[in-house]
Amino acid sequence: MTDKISPDKAEIPSAPAGWLVGGGEMATLVRELDWARTPLGPPDSWSPALRMIVGLMVANRVPLLLWWGPDYISIYNDAYRPVLGTKHPWALGKPFRECWPEIRHILEPLIDAPFNGGPATWMDDILLEINRHGFFEETHFTIAYSPVPDETAPRGIGGVLAMAHEITEKIIGERRVEALRDLGARTGEAKTAEMACAIAAETLANYARDIPFALFYLIDPDAKRARLAGATGAGMGEAASQLVVDLDKGPEQISAWPLAAAISDETIVTIDNLAARFAKVPPGPWSDPPLACASITSTAASSNSQRRRLQAPLQRRRRTRRSASVPRRWPRSTAPRHCFSPMSVTSFARR
Repeated sequence: MTDKISPDKAEIPSAPAGWLVGGGEMATLVRELDWARTPLGPPDSWSPALRMIVGLMVANRVPLLLWWGPDYISIYNDAYRPVLGTKHPWALGKPFRECWPEIRHILEPLIDAPFNGGPATWMDDILLEINRHGFFEETHFTIAYSPVPDETAPRGIGGVLAMAHEITEKIIGERRVEALRDLGARTGEAKTAEMACAIAAETLANYARDIPFALFYLIDPDAKRARLAGATGAGMGEAASQLVVDLDKGPEQISAWPLAAAISDETIVTIDNLAARFAKVPPGPWSDPPLACASITSTAASSNSQRRRLQAPLQRRRRTRRSASVPRRWPRSTAPRHCFSPMSVTSFARR
């Protein structure tokens, strides 16, 4: 005879949040999630303040995220989903510390302030390195964190409501235009190819966020060697910035840049897995170095305008699969940042 399992010992899913009506995908997910397994408990036990703010949030078209309770449990609306990337829908009902461990040290103090009775937080542009698509990327946001009153909470504040408006494309786009303007203005002063390389390297040093390192090589008249004429982000003569590259060596010589392929094909050549080529890859201002870069010849670059050259995909912080031939067109949300070549043969790395 089978023993009956008493209700107090059985795992009984919590009742759905029947009071939450309407809404899109997130409203459905909030209703269907087994909240009894989270610190918030079953939705029917939620305070009136929590029910009210969740209902308001899922119906709103502005990107909103709610951190509730001392663990900052995450609830968000449809408009906020792109911010999470592949962390959606896993992040729903998870503590803040699990959702964003890579930026916890930056955001947690900003959340703590309003949650503990301090003023609301506002920042026009906050730079965050986040991992939402399997690689770390530069992002920029306008944020506002506000306390949510709840008379049932110990200090009268139940959580923090976050507005997060992503402005990454705007910030990086403006920076690219400035880089193009400065590079075009300054390299026009050069009287020799060597001087142009030096000026270009000096100019790009001001845009290390876009180009962690750049190497400018001039090809010898006999086309057998390329000599380093300028560098930024790396010293002259280091492992990744060899003074002379033998163009007769084959691709199996991974200690050198495969510049010969870029010259022969007259196109952009993507160079993956830099860590396998060099013991130390210049990281620029970022916490970890680029994984890939590109080699560009002046012939390949000259067929495009400067604005077109800025569109060539180069490198992602954490790569997923990519075609081995033609660089793929990236979705806007995951697109790697780009760079360009004003001179002979160059090797660029981009975050």
